[in-house]
Amino acid sequence: MKPLKNPFGIQDPLPQTTNDTDSWSNDVTGVISLNDNEDSKLIEEKRGSPNQTQEINLDEELPLLEELDITSPLLIKKRILDVILFRKNDEDYFKDPDLSGPILLMLTLGISLMLQGKIHFNYLYGFGLVGWLSIYALMNFMNQDKLIEFYQVLSYLGYGLSPIVILSIVNVFIQFKQYFVNQSKSSIVGYTIAAVIAVWSTMSVSNTFDQLLALDHRRLLIAYPLFLFYCTFVLITIF
Repeated sequence: MKPLKNPFGIQDPLPQTTNDTDSWSNDVTGVISLNDNEDSKLIEEKRGSPNQTQEINLDEELPLLEELDITSPLLIKKRILDVILFRKNDEDYFKDPDLSGPILLMLTLGISLMLQGKIHFNYLYGFGLVGWLSIYALMNFMNQDKLIEFYQVLSYLGYGLSPIVILSIVNVFIQFKQYFVNQSKSSIVGYTIAAVIAVWSTMSVSNTFDQLLALDHRRLLIAYPLFLFYCTFVLITIF
């Protein structure tokens, strides 16, 4: 006699529960995989290519710095290179000149002189202020149709110190004063270096004023006081 398999008529729920559990787990796995795919797509879209990321950062950086009234270091670097390489200035430079770059150049010049054992901050600020006021009055006297603001003259003349700052940094390691002391061929080298640096700054800044005010034939009239102005800083740097 064979025993009954289910004498009480109770059904075993395990097979059905197992099937339900498997289907539920499959659904959950599918949802998780879909979410992972969507998240990975969103991350890839946000990351983008490196070029796109750099462009976004640059585009977002400049307006933010403008709102905070801070000049971008990239903009200061560009304007210094424009002076050194005699490049044509953009319109933004004429519309929105900054004073961060000139202050940075003046501090760099003073610190480089300190490294040479020269504490000449009073000369730098004294001659600089007198020169800026004189050139400001001269520029507005020469061109009364289009007045130029004081801070504009201050910005343009300040960036013109870039070649002199280079001379001052080099002078920390190579003393150019020795080329002026000895009455020999070396003195000619010293005077040539000083003249080249002064003319370098003069040509760059006079070109800036010419673009701004369209001086034309009057460019030489402003170039002469500019040359005297920058010669003063060259002499302070060397001696």
